[in-house]
Amino acid sequence: MKLTFHSTANVGEKTIDAKVQHRVVSCDGSYILLLEIISVRNLLENPMTAKSLPATAPSRRSVVAASAVFAGMLALTGCGAGSPSSSGTAAPQSEKAGGNLEKVSVGLIPITDVAPVYLGVQEGYFEEEGLELDVQLAQGGAAIVPAVMTGDYQFGYSNVVSLLVAQDKGLPITVVSNGSTSTNEPGKDTTEVAAMPDSGIGNAAALVGKTVAVNALNNFADITIRNSVEKAGGDPKGVKFVEMPYPNMPAALERGDVDAVWTTEPFRTQILKAGGKIVASPMTDMAENFDSAFYFTSKQTLEKNPELVERFRRALEKSFDFAGKNEDKVRAIIQDYAKVTPDLAGSIVMSKWYKDVNMDALKKLGTAAKEYDVLKKNPDYDALIAK
Repeated sequence: MKLTFHSTANVGEKTIDAKVQHRVVSCDGSYILLLEIISVRNLLENPMTAKSLPATAPSRRSVVAASAVFAGMLALTGCGAGSPSSSGTAAPQSEKAGGNLEKVSVGLIPITDVAPVYLGVQEGYFEEEGLELDVQLAQGGAAIVPAVMTGDYQFGYSNVVSLLVAQDKGLPITVVSNGSTSTNEPGKDTTEVAAMPDSGIGNAAALVGKTVAVNALNNFADITIRNSVEKAGGDPKGVKFVEMPYPNMPAALERGDVDAVWTTEPFRTQILKAGGKIVASPMTDMAENFDSAFYFTSKQTLEKNPELVERFRRALEKSFDFAGKNEDKVRAIIQDYAKVTPDLAGSIVMSKWYKDVNMDALKKLGTAAKEYDVLKKNPDYDALIAK
């Protein structure tokens, strides 16, 4: 993946190469690159196949700045969920597209929660703000964060914990809008823990000693599930987590490869139709009106182009409002971008969409993330949320 460092961390408008020493270590099926940056000139096209570069001595300041940002991004993605996909609704590669429309790249996950963005494009809300969206798809927010940091995307969608982890590692991210919110209905939420009827799992406490598939380790699922287990009287350290993409979970659960799965729509309803059952609702256990994901950008983008951020926010707000009032439109559009069948689209549970972040719920999540050792420091909420 091409990484272009801008003025963040005082690197400047440069593309840099990092000559590295590297080793690979396992992380429950994923891999982390541990890098020592030796010299800096132009950026690596692929860190896994680093080649020796001509010895061009950079300034000490450039090496230190580049090392900090580069190492932070690799640490973030080491145990994350996948990488950005090359698929998407690509616009012509120019700064302005469609006449006076400004092309803006947005990293999304192909799940039902992002339906308002697609509806906003369809209804012309982004065009009203002078924006043409170039949607790029990824498996998870942990893969989208580095792409936003490097300027490949101007905006991204990520679960809240990936953004807290990014801030914890010193990456300059800033939340510009809420993304999606819990239904507040245990057993009828968009993201829950499911198991088969013969699993012997009846509630969150029964997950102790079991293997649970999650889409990303040491992230959103781990924290919220452990919180549910602890609230139910179980040992939060007694659950074994394994990483697995959401689409693979229904079949893995049916085969018995895992005891339970942390599943989101449309896969949640797919599991229920195959005979599965909901055994825990971690988001409703965490807080009322719990926000699961946010839209975000880099602090550099916010500082250099606040007017762009405001236009994106306004379009999102209109899109949220439209989605909340037009459930039939939501159920129709997810059949397109999320490849959901008409039958499944008619029965899945929908998120709620509110523009404002629930700060009380966010702080409960941050406290739990620190308690369960996902974060090293207490989050700086004021710095995280753009004013």
